[in-house]
Formats: sequence, structure tokens, C-alpha cells
Amino acid sequence: MMATDFIEEYALAAEISEAEALEPRTLAEARRRPDWPLWEKVIQKELETLRQAGTWELAEALVGSNIIGSKWVFRAKKDAAGNVICYKAHLIAQGFSQVPGVDYFDTFAPVAKLAAIRLVLMMAAADDMKMHQIDIKGAYLNGELTNREVIYMLQPPSYHAPNSPRLVCRLRKTLYGLKQSGCQWYQRLVDIMLRHLGFTCCDVDQAVFFRRQGRAVIIVLVHVDDCTITATSMILITDFKAWILEHVDITNLGKLHWLLGIEIKHDRE
Repeated sequence: MMATDFIEEYALAAEISEAEALEPRTLAEARRRPDWPLWEKVIQKELETLRQAGTWELAEALVGSNIIGSKWVFRAKKDAAGNVICYKAHLIAQGFSQVPGVDYFDTFAPVAKLAAIRLVLMMAAADDMKMHQIDIKGAYLNGELTNREVIYMLQPPSYHAPNSPRLVCRLRKTLYGLKQSGCQWYQRLVDIMLRHLGFTCCDVDQAVFFRRQGRAVIIVLVHVDDCTITATSMILITDFKAWILEHVDITNLGKLHWLLGIEIKHDRE
């Protein structure tokens, strides 16, 4: 093989590799790609997750009701070397068409302030506390809509129920994209932490929860779906992970190394 042929072949391979690494922007684009079977698999997985969670029920929309749309969003998670390690597909509600005072009311959801994060990290360093991290899977999908929030959404694009193509989805739980999703997820989290797990909410930062029993202390910092856990013993952290797993699915990220763009190093020596 001549040098020029090798260079051209390498350039072509690099171009194809780069093109295949891009995430599809639409469902139609995903279907034209050679890796479509992988995207279709995660779409079916997302739909099954939503069904099992009771996210919606098919119904006829009331006359004059606002009906919002939805779209598929695709993500290819990569490792440090740039290799794709998993595919993800999420059904996103088009919340921009929601009507305030009709489709949604409260939207505010607190997250842990940087000052609180720094203070807890300082306490952990001073008292040699353990620090771990978990991620709440599909956090916004755990929020529950109130009875006064009647939201109708078109069935997922290209994935209509075969026997009920003209019906719409009456949402029972929140989806990513809804205006109130963050607020409803926070309310759900507060219910879990306070009523079920016996934590107390911090007075000055409502995204910080703690529980104290004698000298044993556990503190949980919440930033949307990211939970940083600091405790005086590893047993408390292990127990907390088991407790919260009874209410929501989590990804156990182990020891804390990275938090909101801040690298964490714990040198006990």
C-alpha cells in the first residue's frame, strides 16, 4: 500500500469514526445510522421504565385542553478515552407549550449552595469523616403530579399504542422537560428524607439533610440527582444507600472524587 493510499484510508476511517460517534439529533436520523439497533434497544428500555413507573395513562383529552408534544433525545456516554460505553434515550416533554396557571404552578427547586458544600467538605476533612456519592436514576421521573395539574401529552413519536392511536397520555408523574418537574422531584425527595428516613432539613439550605444520633452524624448534600454523603462511619453510608434504594433507583458512585466541577482528594495521612 502506498503512503498516499494509507493516508486517504486513515482519513476516511477517521471521518467515519467521527460521524458515527455523533449523537443523532432526531429519531429519523437515528434510524438512518448503522447503530440504530442499539438506539432502538434503549428506546424500548425507556418506554418500559415509564410504563412500570405509571408515568401516564391513555385517555381522551377534554375539549379545549392544551396538549403538549414530546421528543426523543439521545446520548452516548463515553469513557475518558472517548469510547462509547453505553447508549441512552430519553423521552422529553415539550414543556415550552405549557400554560402557566393551567398546566403548572410552582417550579422552584433548591439545590445545595456552594457555601454549604464547602462547609461540609471542611467538616469532613477536620473530623476525618467518610465521603461517598450516589446518583438518582431518572430523578425527575419520580415526581408526582397533583390532582389539579391535568397535563395531556401526545403519545411518544412513532411509538403509539397499536390499539389506541388516537388517545393521548394523561400524565401522572413528571417527565424531563415539564416546567414543574424539578419542584415535584424535590417534594418527593423531602418526603423520602424526612418522613421515611428520619432526616432533618437544614434551616439555611433546604438541599442539605442531616441525621444525628449521639456522636454519629450523616449529612446529605443534594444537587438535583446528585447526592453527596458525608458520615462519621462507613456503616452509616452503607445503611443510607440501602434505605434510599427502597424508594428510588440509584447508581452507587463510591468514594467522592468529583463534585460539580471540583476535584476532591482526601489524604488521611
